[in-house]
Amino acid sequence: MDVMILESVPTVLRGELSRWLTPVGGGVHVGRVSALVRDQLWSLALSKASGGRVIQIWRCPGEPGYALRVHGLQDAELVDLEGLPMIAIKDAAWREAMTRFTDRQSSSRLETGSGDLGPS
Repeated sequence: MDVMILESVPTVLRGELSRWLTPVGGGVHVGRVSALVRDQLWSLALSKASGGRVIQIWRCPGEPGYALRVHGLQDAELVDLEGLPMIAIKDAAWREAMTRFTDRQSSSRLETGSGDLGPS
């Protein structure tokens, strides 16, 4: 199953995607296409997004069972949380968590005397 979510994109892009995927509601298109067609639809969406947001999700092997890619995130970021792809909203809680994470990494580097995170 492949899913594309479109926000604030030109109507022509929604129409072109509907040739390959079924629109099921407000900017959401679903279907089953090959990896080659999925990549071509992604390229098409990027070329016509005009500052809008595009999210593409597809089934793949692995723990979460899906992969995703995003374009046009303004106040969010795609992160890998222990193998689980997630979209983190950059709000006050996110900034606080990133500050704690950065501080924790800095202190662990100072304790080990190493600048890398790999084994010595």
